[in-house]
Amino acid sequence: MKIDKIKVYSFHVRGKTEWLVLEIESDNGLIGLSELTTSNYLKTSQLIETLSAQLKKILALELCNDQQIKEILEKNERPPNEDFILATTLSGIRSACSDIFSKTRSLSLNDYLTDIFSLSKCSSKPIPLYANINRSMLPDDDGPTDRSPETFKNRAQNATEDGFLFIKCAPFDQYPDSFYKSEKFIDEGLKRVSSIVKVLKNSQKLLIDCHSKFNLKTSIKVESLLFEKGVSWFEEPMNPKKNSSELIEIKKSIQGNLVGGEEFYGVNEFVKLYKTKALDILMPDIKYCGGVEEAIKIGMELNKLSSNSFSIHCPSGPISLLGSAHVTSALNTKLPLEHAVYEVPDRKQFIIPEEKIINGEYCLPGGLGLGVKLNLDKPHKLILNI
Repeated sequence: MKIDKIKVYSFHVRGKTEWLVLEIESDNGLIGLSELTTSNYLKTSQLIETLSAQLKKILALELCNDQQIKEILEKNERPPNEDFILATTLSGIRSACSDIFSKTRSLSLNDYLTDIFSLSKCSSKPIPLYANINRSMLPDDDGPTDRSPETFKNRAQNATEDGFLFIKCAPFDQYPDSFYKSEKFIDEGLKRVSSIVKVLKNSQKLLIDCHSKFNLKTSIKVESLLFEKGVSWFEEPMNPKKNSSELIEIKKSIQGNLVGGEEFYGVNEFVKLYKTKALDILMPDIKYCGGVEEAIKIGMELNKLSSNSFSIHCPSGPISLLGSAHVTSALNTKLPLEHAVYEVPDRKQFIIPEEKIINGEYCLPGGLGLGVKLNLDKPHKLILNI
């Protein structure tokens, strides 16, 4: 296939959050979708510039598979693992093209991935999710929201009532600078954790994302206190890209699982990260790791090392979650997939057919490729049209 048309849509969610969706149309009229959302919305213009430059490399070419696209886009570029905007761009292009490739073969995306990577036939069962309540407490259109322990407890209670067995939060975020200088944020964050623990049942688990708020000493101290509260998922107390040696020391000293790796690109980086014993569970994000096919390669390689070392990172929009669900389904992954809950009440309506999540599990749509189209009746901006 050849790329015929390119569009990028921006859907406002809440506060500074927007979902960016890439839509590629092939010369035979097939549509491929992927998500380009990053946490740094100030760099959207840079992202669009990089995307336009990368697409020029392949616009006139007959595209056959993901490996071909990967080789063309990465040629003469700095390593994508060193440039987050480039990694996001390449991942988005590759995922959208994979959506088209699966439609060309009249297959759903998960069946296409299963077929080309010779995986065991994927299960038709719904995919277990864990509820990330973080984004529901970020500033909304009216400004900062309440982040008291009571609010954390209420969000967790909502997730419990909606059938989620795993709940993730970031209890150490968004305190005044003085709290970080005095380390008061640790005690305050633990109060939020304690409030959630009170509403969990025996079968439910709490996952903690630290967003690199700690150093070596405080990481070990806080993990011990969290483990006492039943928390065995300790995510990125320090940045894996900057502090791998410290993470190796932390991993030696803690009882729970050390988790992270959401901003790495390429299968080799993830395997290296695991083999250096810096992390127990790796979290590739299809928006940054190289796309859906690269995520499959990462999952396959990590599963050779441990069947519990792979869980996709996905605190984003419906297109990202859907692509991640197809990957999770194709790999028959044991660990649950991340889902950002309660961020916006009409989330499921941004795609057609609507996103379907029942009792904390994702139900894949039928149809070819991803199986959905964008609902352009939702307010949006067209920020790229080629």
